[in-house]
Amino acid sequence: MKISVEKVPQGGVTLAFDDTRITLDATQTKTLLLELTRALVPMPSVAITAQKLAERVADLIKGGGDIGIQRLLRVADHDDLLVLLKWGEGDTKLLARIYGNMTEKSRRIYAEDLAYRFKEGVPEELLGRAANRLAVTVRDLEEEGTFAAGAQPKG
Repeated sequence: MKISVEKVPQGGVTLAFDDTRITLDATQTKTLLLELTRALVPMPSVAITAQKLAERVADLIKGGGDIGIQRLLRVADHDDLLVLLKWGEGDTKLLARIYGNMTEKSRRIYAEDLAYRFKEGVPEELLGRAANRLAVTVRDLEEEGTFAAGAQPKG
């Protein structure tokens, strides 16, 4: 199989596997790189645990501005946010920051989804993947200047 990678504008790439081509945006590229690194270079003594990464993401959200959290809620994957909400269900500040930046309709949707999913808790591997993707998304929002407390989007 012939594999090639070409850079595209805005930090993305096009992956080619023989005649099949897939274009990834910058966030998807970063997520793919993180997942490949985790799969190929397991370093248990150095690697960050899913719990620790989720804690870091939660801390970023708790310290983020309302505009940044609202933007995160729009661009992050719904399932990733569900995983974080289930993992952090005992963290009242995290829940207040997230739910406080949702519409009433969104709160109902998330509450209903949480009632039917993850009844046995969140598997560590799923938490790790979701926290990785959320960390990349938060980092991207920080780079665009919309995530920090009191931040306004760069225009």
